[in-house]
Amino acid sequence: MDDHQQADAAPGIAGRLAAIEERLDRLAIRLEESISYFAPRMNRVTDSQTIYLGDNTAVTFLEDGTRLMVDTRSLDIGIHLLTLGQWEPAYTALFRRLVRPGDTVLDLGANLGVYTMLAARLTGPGGRVHAFEPNPRLAHLVDLSIRINGCAGWTQVHRLAASDRRGVARLFFTDAYSGGGSLTGNAAQHDEAGSAKGAVDCELMPIDELLADPGFRVDVVKMDVEGHEGPALRGMRALLERSPGVRIMMEFGPQMMRGSGMPAPEVVALLEGLGLSAWTIGEDGGIAPVEWNVLAETTGGLQNILVARESPF
Repeated sequence: MDDHQQADAAPGIAGRLAAIEERLDRLAIRLEESISYFAPRMNRVTDSQTIYLGDNTAVTFLEDGTRLMVDTRSLDIGIHLLTLGQWEPAYTALFRRLVRPGDTVLDLGANLGVYTMLAARLTGPGGRVHAFEPNPRLAHLVDLSIRINGCAGWTQVHRLAASDRRGVARLFFTDAYSGGGSLTGNAAQHDEAGSAKGAVDCELMPIDELLADPGFRVDVVKMDVEGHEGPALRGMRALLERSPGVRIMMEFGPQMMRGSGMPAPEVVALLEGLGLSAWTIGEDGGIAPVEWNVLAETTGGLQNILVARESPF
């Protein structure tokens, strides 16, 4: 190759070398991002473990190191906790932003206690956390989680369903889908996974009677009660009236609400009458304002909403 040919080839070689260097730079960035993503998760896996204790019970760890007792038959919530150490990551991320040290938190429909234990960690000993779970098996596991994490001094579970009256109701549930426990139930004896359904009598109690101290205030309420939101809210109206800064995270499912005897428009009227506003909660944990009349006119579907007197952010 003569000098002229070498001069012509040089730019091509230089270009290829530059392209290779650019690719290597991109790979280095991706490697760094991968390490930053997987390192804390690998540490959680290597530094902790899920231990089966017998009787369909295991102790596992949330991502923040909190110990949690889990029913191993749970295919909806339990399996996520046992394998990932998390449940509803976007929703819990919003919950973490709402709860502050020293707050008073109510967890209505505690289930396996994910939000209860998050609240206990976030409020600290200066706060108060009240969990409500009518399923005796789940309530027992939540109580154990509270105790093994040393949070019993400011956290407790009430084995009852928050409602608008005192009484006893029938709670229908399946062990495989523990998140679907309901006070309405249906005639089927097995769910789609073949898991036998159960039913127990549970106590109903208005929160305004249970937490009747006029000096008691609430800061954050998480509510997941499968359509019983209306009666639960009606039974805590006095508490909500005297809690100006309350923030409520709740499910809004018009079809399920109808089954409780207090349809969505009545739930909307109660909340709006308390001077509260609403925001929808997106899949990324972000919030967007929504008018009450829009929610009142909704007839189907299920969405998570945030309710407060003013935007918390």
